[in-house]
Amino acid sequence: MTLSDFQIIMGVAEMVEVEDAQTPFFSVLMCCNRDDGYLNQAIESVLAQNFSSFEFIIVLNRCTDELYESVAAIKDPRIVLFRTEIGQLSFNLNFGVNSAIGTYIVRFDSDDICHVDRLAESYKIIQKDLDTDIVAGSCRVIDALGNVVGVRVLREEDWRSKITYSNPFIHPAMVIRRDLILSARGYLGGFQSEDYDLWIRLAKRADVKCVFTSFPMIDYRISDFQSKGSRQAYAEVASYFFREFLIEPGFKKLVSVFFSVFKVFFKSKK
Repeated sequence: MTLSDFQIIMGVAEMVEVEDAQTPFFSVLMCCNRDDGYLNQAIESVLAQNFSSFEFIIVLNRCTDELYESVAAIKDPRIVLFRTEIGQLSFNLNFGVNSAIGTYIVRFDSDDICHVDRLAESYKIIQKDLDTDIVAGSCRVIDALGNVVGVRVLREEDWRSKITYSNPFIHPAMVIRRDLILSARGYLGGFQSEDYDLWIRLAKRADVKCVFTSFPMIDYRISDFQSKGSRQAYAEVASYFFREFLIEPGFKKLVSVFFSVFKVFFKSKK
């Protein structure tokens, strides 16, 4: 599928530009250690954006030489390609955030598809309120073949309360102020649930402003390759809540511990 194919499918609006074209407003950040057959489509969907002020940071980690060479062969000045030998997502996300020069980090995964106006819509939302720290986007859900099988629509809510029992965000559909990630000391925990740990820590800060939007930023792919819902992922989340309970004991945090442990045994994939 070519860039023009994406533009036809997604529907191209006018190209959106910002005044300072020298420094990118967004840094799209994607980490990848293997290609499950969707990588080229994911990369092309980012490069097809109708918003000009962005860089595309790709961090390949513990990947084959063949994969690295295939991505390095894509000649686009917006791509900033790195390679590391540490196959852990938290490390590579931090590496990408540290290397980024955009004001906002746009998270994205290598098996999803960016809607062509994702960055333009995010920019409009931020310009309405320049104090915005996080833009939490919605998504369409697709299967392994790319068929739309559902939607997940996010609406304004008390995300700080909801986070005690459920992840209120779609990580690859989010935009986060880079300075906010740095002030939180980056991604800290988990092999599979590093985002949840960040949200728990940010929820303790009253100064963090999050804007929810029903706009579908991405097509979020559900496939057999994902670790989502694994026992390890649930166990990691349980450990985060146990940590928070030990730091500052309270009934609400104790309930979160029991609820997350329950999920480990009764909701996770075996």
